[in-house]
Amino acid sequence: MFAVLPAEVTGKCGVPAVGAAYKESKAVFVGEVTSVASDGDVKTFTFKVEKYWKGAAGETIEVSVQETMRYQAWFEVGEKYLVFARGDKGHGKLWEVRCSRSARLADASEDIKKLGRAKKSVRK
Repeated sequence: MFAVLPAEVTGKCGVPAVGAAYKESKAVFVGEVTSVASDGDVKTFTFKVEKYWKGAAGETIEVSVQETMRYQAWFEVGEKYLVFARGDKGHGKLWEVRCSRSARLADASEDIKKLGRAKKSVRK
């Protein structure tokens, strides 16, 4: 019999199911990274929103990543992603966090199917 070690010990974490990830997120959307800005150990990515399920009705949205020794930002300019972004209660920022369900669009077809019908972003 094998013991299951907690994430704090192994350094690994469990990615939540689609429903739980949706509930925990302030914004859920598909978008293309158009730019990235760095400020110390925080990278902020600007996405052009194609469609959304929650909290991303505008044409663009920014999502930040706090980089650490264990977690590096992985979004790339020009690539499209399904993003589950969490909210920052104090500052109104959106964050991509370690162990999120966010993924390259090419790898997210099952999640998109489970999310159901999306809304189109509002173009200005």
